[in-house]
Amino acid sequence: MSAYILMENEEGETWIDSYSIKDLPFEIGPGAFKGLGGTILGSASRLMMLRIEQEIELPLHRAAPGVAINLLGKVTVSGSQGSAVTLNPGDLLKIETKIRGAWAIVNNHKEEAYLALIVMPSDDS
Repeated sequence: MSAYILMENEEGETWIDSYSIKDLPFEIGPGAFKGLGGTILGSASRLMMLRIEQEIELPLHRAAPGVAINLLGKVTVSGSQGSAVTLNPGDLLKIETKIRGAWAIVNNHKEEAYLALIVMPSDDS
């Protein structure tokens, strides 16, 4: 996957450079979530990048309303009742939870996966 960054100097001139999402500072989760890393992209508090390590099964945990876009690798996402879908690069998952319903993420492949997670306010907030 290619990633790029649009940058600006003090004179307002802009240019585009290549960018590696693998170099972002991912904070690793505790305990059963040790294979899940997250980072906020700049000051955008509603946009997060998730890194899911290879060959890991994360337990059910709360999901905030929003959109997840799989950028790299493959992950399987399941709901608390067992329905599941495998997300390939470019696939989108709309998350419509009202009280932060549960989801589980599994990466049973030999490469890391990266999800862009856009958190949306619920109708109740």
